[in-house]
Amino acid sequence: DGQPHRGLGDRERANVERRLREFSDAVDGVRTAVVASVDGFALAQSNPASTNGERLAAMTSAMLALAAAIGRELSLGQLGVLMLEAEDGKVLMLSLRTEREPFLLMAACDHRSVIGNVLWSAKECGRNVLAELDGS
Repeated sequence: DGQPHRGLGDRERANVERRLREFSDAVDGVRTAVVASVDGFALAQSNPASTNGERLAAMTSAMLALAAAIGRELSLGQLGVLMLEAEDGKVLMLSLRTEREPFLLMAACDHRSVIGNVLWSAKECGRNVLAELDGS
């Protein structure tokens, strides 16, 4: 949308990181989870000590932008979820819409993950993150 992101306050970041840790700890095979701005900046991650957050956020933003363009071209409506499956793992990317601005949720998984479980749990995590961001 071309608008700069507002980012997260310290309390919001801590609460979102807690939600991401709960998700990654509860779902077998989830290695990391990141909430990012649509312009590709990591705002919170399940493992804040990791240096991969910014890179993952940028890649998620680019992938979801491309997928959204394909969806628009094919008249599929707004993008909700994008899944990528590779030989040694999976990546799940979700669009999170808030009143103030959209966010992205990305989960990187290893080969042990069951994508249906990851998808269901990521959507639940997304709802929890939205509740933190919307203040409910």
